[in-house]
Amino acid sequence: MRAFAWFLGVLVAAGVAAAAIAYPVFELTSRIAPWPFHRVYGRIAMLTAAGALVCWCRRFGVANRRELGYGLPWRRFWALAAAFCGIGIVTAIAGAAFLLVQGIRVVSDPASLASLKPLAHLGLVALSSGVAVAFIEETVMRGALHSAIARESGELAALWLIAPLFAVLHFFAKTHIDAPGWMSGFDLAWRSFAPLADPGAVLDSFLAWMTVSLILSLTRILTGNIAVAIGLHAGWVVVLRLLQEATGSGTMHSAWVGRFDGLLGYWLLPWGAAIALALWSTRRAWVPYASGEPSGASNASLSRRSSGSSISR
Repeated sequence: MRAFAWFLGVLVAAGVAAAAIAYPVFELTSRIAPWPFHRVYGRIAMLTAAGALVCWCRRFGVANRRELGYGLPWRRFWALAAAFCGIGIVTAIAGAAFLLVQGIRVVSDPASLASLKPLAHLGLVALSSGVAVAFIEETVMRGALHSAIARESGELAALWLIAPLFAVLHFFAKTHIDAPGWMSGFDLAWRSFAPLADPGAVLDSFLAWMTVSLILSLTRILTGNIAVAIGLHAGWVVVLRLLQEATGSGTMHSAWVGRFDGLLGYWLLPWGAAIALALWSTRRAWVPYASGEPSGASNASLSRRSSGSSISR
C-alpha cells in the first residue's frame, strides 16, 4: 500500500502549497481578469498536484504509456474512446430523462434552448469539459494510480482503494469565498471537505461517485488500458454538465437525488449496476478488441483478464 499512501501524501502537500500561495496569486490575477477565488485556488492546486505527481510516478516506476493506461495503438485507443463516449452519452441521457420525467430537474429557460447559438455554445462547453475532465482524472486514477497499486497489491485492491478516494475528491472546491484574504486558501480547503463531517447528508452523493469509479475501474481491469474509461467518463460528464447549465432543481425534494448538488444520488446505484452488468455480460464481444488482443484471442486469455489475474504493465 506504499504507493497509495504516498499518493495521499502528494495530494495533501499539493493542497497545502496551493492554500499558501492562493491569495497572492489571486491578487495578481485580479488585475488581469475577475476570476473567483475558488477557481484560482483550484487551478493552482491542480498545477502543484501535477508537478508532485510527476515525482510520484518516477518514484513508483510509472514511467511509460502502458503504465499510464495508454498501451493500445493510438488509432485504436481514440476510436474506442470515441465509441464509448457515445455509449456514455446515451446511458447518461437515460439517467437525465429519469430526472426530468420525475420533475426532479426542470429546464431553467426553455426559450434559450430553442436558439441554435446558445445551444451550440452549451454543447461545446459540455463536450470540452467532458473530454478534459475524463482525460485528466482517468490518466491519474485508472492509469498511474491503478498501475502502481495493482503492482503491489493486485487489481482488486486498486479497484477498492481508488473508489472512495475518487468519491472524496469530488467534494473538493465546491464552495466559494466571497471576501478572500491571506488565510482563505486554507479556509477553502477546509470547507471543501467539511460536508464529509456529516455522512448522512452526503452518503448518497458519495455512493454515487463510488459507483462511477467502480464501473470505470472494471473496464481498466478487463482491458488493461483506459480507453473505455475515458470514453464513458467523458460521455457522462457531457450530459452532467448540460444538466448543470440548462436545468435547476424541481419544486419537490426527492430521495433519489442528494442535497449536495441536486443531481447525483441514490438513482445512480441501480443505473450503475445496470451498466456494470451490461459491460460484464457482453465482455466477450468488446474486451478482446479493447484490450488489443488479436481477433482470434483465446477464451482462456479473456478469462484470465476478467478474473483480474493479469496486470497491465
